[in-house]
Amino acid sequence: MKTRWIFVLLALACGTLTAQQDEAELKKIDSLTRLVTDQKGLDRIQSLIYLSEAYRETSIDKSLETGATAEAYALQEGYENMKGVILLSMGKSANLSGDYQLAIDYYTKAAKALEESKNYPELAKAITNLGMVYKNLGDFDQAIEILNRAESIAETHQLTEQLAGTAANKANINLSLGDYDLAMESYQQALQLYKTLDDSLRVGLMTMNIGLVYWKWNKNELALEMLHEAENMFSLLNNQAELGRLYNNIGKIYYQDVKDTTKALDYYERSLAIRESLGNQLGMSIVLANIGSVYGDRGKISEAFEYFNRALRISETIGYVEGIVLTKYYMSLGLQKTGKFKASNLLLDTCLMISKAHGLSYYYNLINRARVNNHAALGDYKSFIAEFKIFSAGYDSLINEAEELKFKELNARKKLAGVQKELTETSDRFKAQNNSLKLYRLLFGFLLLTVIFLLIILMVKHRRKAG
Repeated sequence: MKTRWIFVLLALACGTLTAQQDEAELKKIDSLTRLVTDQKGLDRIQSLIYLSEAYRETSIDKSLETGATAEAYALQEGYENMKGVILLSMGKSANLSGDYQLAIDYYTKAAKALEESKNYPELAKAITNLGMVYKNLGDFDQAIEILNRAESIAETHQLTEQLAGTAANKANINLSLGDYDLAMESYQQALQLYKTLDDSLRVGLMTMNIGLVYWKWNKNELALEMLHEAENMFSLLNNQAELGRLYNNIGKIYYQDVKDTTKALDYYERSLAIRESLGNQLGMSIVLANIGSVYGDRGKISEAFEYFNRALRISETIGYVEGIVLTKYYMSLGLQKTGKFKASNLLLDTCLMISKAHGLSYYYNLINRARVNNHAALGDYKSFIAEFKIFSAGYDSLINEAEELKFKELNARKKLAGVQKELTETSDRFKAQNNSLKLYRLLFGFLLLTVIFLLIILMVKHRRKAG
């Protein structure tokens, strides 16, 4: 009973907080609407952009409509250089709503307009955002290619903020592809750049993402430490969107590694509440799948599939590839728990096909292990052996990688030892040469003084003869 009342009180508190936030957003919209009616020129365009962004919290359609009004007014008044900035803002709204094709259209148009107006800082941002849409669609090669273009613009025009952005987003892609070393390197690079800019929000984001890499490296305590550090930053900034993402990530650690489903569910539900209030479709699809997985582990399969089906509908609607794979994988495990091993294998086949098509290597071993269990339960010896061979090959590959790393480490140490030896020898040669040079200078000075002394003697003798 006590627990139930705690949840009731939490729900009332969250409801009150949401109502206060909604009221604040409505006041902001009302204030901007009144301001726009009295403004002209560039001030009016800027206020319309702010109004469009404020509408994201309540209505994406209204947000895009206001953006279109801003674009039309800018062109009418001859502010063509603002067209790209407006389209970039509209692209962000479309992306937030999960309409990726519309986001691509806006970002592409924004990039063209910004290039024409030579607004390179915003151009780099537009291209970076475009790259991340392709990342969400699972086209990682295209995403990297586009991010390289943004990085080139940032380097050419010495744009520190944009350079940090491309590094951070490349790291996000490498994290999805399972290249954690490269992800960590890029996150660290971005973190240092954001620190020089004193950008506390993005410092928090990089701190969170570095924590996720530590989690992938099985450093759970360090990972949670980094994530809670990021939580403090986001709370101070009252950034609900990033808190929503953070709570989902903390939930994953408690669920997958700490094995505390109660804490995991608490963090997942916090994340879902925030993401639903913001209308973040992609975020909702991920956390719904995660909540379903917790219920599946608790044996509440019907509740689990309610969450899975909601998650899958969203991911398929917005074309979020990773969300589709994640949800279908969880669904296959749910079917496994109910003894529906053949149906589970069919879903795993789909997961593997999508993963291979998009290079989502993180899922390969997970799918393989699930299929080994299914074949064993079905008594399908032939399929079990075939799948187990894949599992063994993966294990052997890991051993080979470990041995190769040891070999590389030994080589590196040998090279380092060789370099140190060479440096010592070079240093000794330098010291010897330096000593020789000093001796040479002393001899040269002595000879010079001798010559001068002889010249003086000759001059004295010459004067005496002359006298």
